[in-house]
Amino acid sequence: MTRALKLLAVAVAALALSGAVATAANAPAQKTKSKPKEVTVADFYFGPEKLTLKKGQSVNWVWAESNTYPHDVHLKSGPKGLKGKASYSTKTTAVTSAEFEKTFTTPGTYHFICTIHPTLMHMTIVVKK
Repeated sequence: MTRALKLLAVAVAALALSGAVATAANAPAQKTKSKPKEVTVADFYFGPEKLTLKKGQSVNWVWAESNTYPHDVHLKSGPKGLKGKASYSTKTTAVTSAEFEKTFTTPGTYHFICTIHPTLMHMTIVVKK
């Protein structure tokens, strides 16, 4: 390969690389999935009792290791038009070592209770657009 051809090949490669770097720099940032908001399911309370989320965020309910009574998470009411209401509730009760995660895609207000302790354990989640 002649010296001129080598210099041309290097120049073309450098130009291609600078174009790729410029394209990458101008590309929109990829959205990363945000970490779920955590709610503690403890003896006789959900903590916190109120959350505000953006559409698409998740909540992870985690049963406290110090619990001495069983609890569940049950959707008492949700926004109008909400589909799959049963999927917003746990299917079983647990005392400890349990988690329940749900992603909220329908804006509106959600009211949750523990069906075993409904007057003590309740929480509200508001999902914004």
